[in-house]
Amino acid sequence: MDPALGLSTLWAIPMRFVCKVYFLVWSAAAALAAATEVPGDWAFKPVRRVAVPEVKTGGWDRNPIDAFVYRRLAENGLRPAPQAERRTLIRRLTFDLHGLPPTPDEIDAFLRDDSDRAVAELVDRLLDSPRYGERWARHWLDVARFSESQGFERDKIRQNAWRYRDYVIDAFNHDLPYDRFMREQVAGDVLDPPTRAGIIATGFLVAGPYDEVGNGQKSQVMRARVREEDLEDIVSAVGQTFLGVTVNCSRCHDHKFDPIPQRDYYSIKAVFEGIRHGERSILTAADKLEIEARGTAPRLEIARAEDRLLAYAANPRPPEPTYLLNRGEVLEKGERMTARGLAAVTEPAADLGLKPDSPEAERRRRFADWLAHPANPLPARVMMNRVWQHHFGRGLVDTPSDFGASGGRPTHPELLDWLAGTFLREGWSLKAMHRLILTSATYLQSSEGRPSALAVDADNRWLWRYTPRRLEAEAVRDSMLAVAGTLNLATGGPGYRPFELVIDNTHFYLPRDKVGPEFNRRTIYRIGVQSLRDPVLDSLDCPDLSTKTPVRGRTTTPIQALALMNDSFVQRQAADFAARLRREAGGAAPDRIRQAIRLAFGRDAEPDEISAAGPLIEQHGLPQFCWALLNANEFIHVR
Repeated sequence: MDPALGLSTLWAIPMRFVCKVYFLVWSAAAALAAATEVPGDWAFKPVRRVAVPEVKTGGWDRNPIDAFVYRRLAENGLRPAPQAERRTLIRRLTFDLHGLPPTPDEIDAFLRDDSDRAVAELVDRLLDSPRYGERWARHWLDVARFSESQGFERDKIRQNAWRYRDYVIDAFNHDLPYDRFMREQVAGDVLDPPTRAGIIATGFLVAGPYDEVGNGQKSQVMRARVREEDLEDIVSAVGQTFLGVTVNCSRCHDHKFDPIPQRDYYSIKAVFEGIRHGERSILTAADKLEIEARGTAPRLEIARAEDRLLAYAANPRPPEPTYLLNRGEVLEKGERMTARGLAAVTEPAADLGLKPDSPEAERRRRFADWLAHPANPLPARVMMNRVWQHHFGRGLVDTPSDFGASGGRPTHPELLDWLAGTFLREGWSLKAMHRLILTSATYLQSSEGRPSALAVDADNRWLWRYTPRRLEAEAVRDSMLAVAGTLNLATGGPGYRPFELVIDNTHFYLPRDKVGPEFNRRTIYRIGVQSLRDPVLDSLDCPDLSTKTPVRGRTTTPIQALALMNDSFVQRQAADFAARLRREAGGAAPDRIRQAIRLAFGRDAEPDEISAAGPLIEQHGLPQFCWALLNANEFIHVR
């Protein structure tokens, strides 16, 4: 070998060989696994019209969901748990739909109602509250990787990104049909007739990080590579959120596991080729005509209205040609691509009837129609699995954004298809599906564990009980505010800013625990900055805002205990909680203890709790007792 090659070259040759051998072995192993497992294309097949199983449940079942669940339980030698007691149910339902604890008065009213429709009426009341949209919007924003700053080096605030958050809250509260919800987020600004909400909804497409520096550099090739990253973020968000497939894995090669060729990635990329990040006016043509009709200086009035109404949303431009890139490399262009859907979805057809040079608006309009077509098997299944996940702690498919071969298999495939079909027949109504799930005997089960059942199914995959869960970070914070009596329920608008901002070329966010009603709003109204972390929220597994988070982590660490013990916010809520008790529960310590436990845990105090708490309060003060309640497992868990 030529000595001039040097040591680096000598090292590179065997490493390339090793990498190639590793890749071949890995590919062979993956192929063998795929051949021996359940086929991975189940999700691409049409949603079946499933008959409800005929099973004898001994009167346990309340609706068709229970028949599917009971059959699986019987097949695995399991029996369901009895119904949870009423105090547990109202706490569980209220947290599930509102992310807040029920008040003592709400609990008492539910306990007095012994009618057969008590649970159904409670569910209806909870769904009719604006708190429902705030709670369920948070689940959606996790998947949509919603952030109110750019990320990367400069991490600038997106001043009007909050409009997308409000759009999602309003969509849930008004039970916007899910097919319309999907259409608006990919093409709301080009649907007929255009609406302000539709323009705002396209904030979904640009909710991810944006490399401002990379997009502004001088090198044309480097700008093209950064642009490819922007478009992959959009394609992956659309594919994983609505379709439950990792289309982005086909950017450089055909998908290793799923029936998604590289051509599909670039076909969907062509749909969004013209989308750019930025602020845009949400005025529609109808808005401008109305201003012109009533104004004395229409141009000036329109300009002022456009300045006043600036959402962070999709900014469409005439799209550049889309080429299939060999190995994803911008310098290796192949054939020109046409905007299409996924070829593996046989109905509706992937061909959108477009040409390679079709207008930008028409591409997204046609794709939105394909996406939300009732025959498309993926969106209804994916969304029903997400709803099930947030009610039971785990989806019927435990990888909610990956229904492919490398994802999980449905534990109850017939039930998932039945739910998807019912969702379509109910006009894509999410509230209808909440009512169905939450009034099932499956959901209303006790969470008590039985040794015999735990030995068979410790993970509760067959749903023989309700799985106890820790509250998410936002619900913990909001619950502290609620029981302390300081929660500000103001809705909508720009979020509160728990930081000081210093701009020195880049943006520096200095966390501050600010005091005042504005900072006591629900956590969903906290402005989401990518480079700013909150000690309490972060310790309780609040996700990174720049990433799609279909399933939150649930860790148990010493940091959580330290944050809940020492954080200034927690200490302040304990003091406010104590002040509330002094105002509302009179001067006797037993009365204050009883009221504190009713507020914090939603139940009556036990005699030994009253006797133990008395000396604690006498020695250390009422705020210390309240602090102990806010740190209790019972406060941050739902059974």
